[in-house]
Amino acid sequence: MGSPDRRQSLARFIAKKKFVEEAGYPGATNEPDRLRYEAEVNELARSLGALSPSDQTKAVVLDKFKPTMAKFEYADSEEQDRFLRYLEELMDIFGIESSDGLLSEWRYGFDPRKSADAVNAEALAAMTVAERELLKRLDGMTAANAEGLLRSVLGQPATDTPAIKMWLLVPDASSAIGLTMHGGTLVFGWTAKSRFMYARKL
Repeated sequence: MGSPDRRQSLARFIAKKKFVEEAGYPGATNEPDRLRYEAEVNELARSLGALSPSDQTKAVVLDKFKPTMAKFEYADSEEQDRFLRYLEELMDIFGIESSDGLLSEWRYGFDPRKSADAVNAEALAAMTVAERELLKRLDGMTAANAEGLLRSVLGQPATDTPAIKMWLLVPDASSAIGLTMHGGTLVFGWTAKSRFMYARKL
């Protein structure tokens, strides 16, 4: 069960009402969803608390996260962000300082410790033949022609604001291409959830 302090911290964590409105988070959209999300997180916390002290290691705890992370795979982005904060709280309780990229890779599709070139190389390796063909068609993209080229290839963007243009490649938005401004630089990005994230400055 671990130390008394850890047991108390886990008990407080489980008792806390979750996915409720707070600063920067609007709360779950409805009560049935909120209760379901809360139950998943509490079940994870209980399973961690049931581990013997010798099993309460970083490797075991992070491995226990994975089935619950899979259950949040298609939750709204606000719920995913809040879920990650609960995972970080659990990491604190178990004295784990870093997830070694596990959380970022799940949420954003990349490991922040890797270089942009390494991330893009992994993305290319993960792409299907059709996806690589599409990327090849966009090879000559520059800041000046990017929007016109993407519109000619993909049609009208699903999101069209001065800050971001986003084209959904599949209806559930699990694969999307976008143009965003970062520090005055236009960035082309392609995210295929749980498979890859590719980005390059134009």
